[in-house]
Amino acid sequence: MTDVDLPPLPPARFDIEPTAEQVAFFAENGYLSVPRITTDEEVEWLGVVYDLLFEEKSGTFKGGYFDLARPYDAEGDDLLPQVLAPEHRFPQLRETVYLRNARRMASALLGVDEAVLHVWGHMILKPARRGHETPWHQDEAYWTSDHSYAAVGAWMPLDDASIESGCLHFVPGSHLGPVLSHHHIGHDPSVHGLEADDADTTSEVAVPIPAGAATFHHPRMIHYAGPNTTAQQRRAYANEFQLAPVPSEVVNERPWLDEGRKAWDARTITR
Repeated sequence: MTDVDLPPLPPARFDIEPTAEQVAFFAENGYLSVPRITTDEEVEWLGVVYDLLFEEKSGTFKGGYFDLARPYDAEGDDLLPQVLAPEHRFPQLRETVYLRNARRMASALLGVDEAVLHVWGHMILKPARRGHETPWHQDEAYWTSDHSYAAVGAWMPLDDASIESGCLHFVPGSHLGPVLSHHHIGHDPSVHGLEADDADTTSEVAVPIPAGAATFHHPRMIHYAGPNTTAQQRRAYANEFQLAPVPSEVVNERPWLDEGRKAWDARTITR
């Protein structure tokens, strides 16, 4: 499939402006929901891009497509497949209303100028009826601890995200704590997905949202998305907005990253 098969990005102008109340809510709770971040026409266009990428199962670079919930190169149906950096394959994604509005919101939530933010995207699919849960985790647990990070993640479903189909759940205020210890799903380092150890989720809040709405969360936010038990796939397009990381004064060990790296290297050697 080549880029000529892609319809043109629909022309649209839809701007959202962050409010002081939204910024304050995010600072206190570590997450935020906005009722609309782009147009229905753009959601439909993004769905075409999304479906092309997942039909190909090749990713936008070597290793850019894999199942978060199963060992690398496992046989059978995908349970939680992901495409990394789809904007490398389709640069038009950098010009979307969604990305423009998400960048503006992230800039306000971080209190920095939009121009200093780096961004990369990823798409996660929960197939109908078999879509695996995304366990409780913190995004920063995937990042090395020799640097400190200031970042905000934006998450937009392309299909209505209900509790039954796998909307996000957050633990308000958990972004103010440390990065917890994590392990790979099933305690198998050849499975990329991580799960937090001993996360206190008693105060969790489910945030179901329709297609074209969005949530934002801090990289230390403890969050989760349930399995998709519905007859409708749940497609989601996320982007991470980040300041350039700076070296950490204190480096804490994250052995799960070393274990995962060894499993990935072993996979590369044997292929």
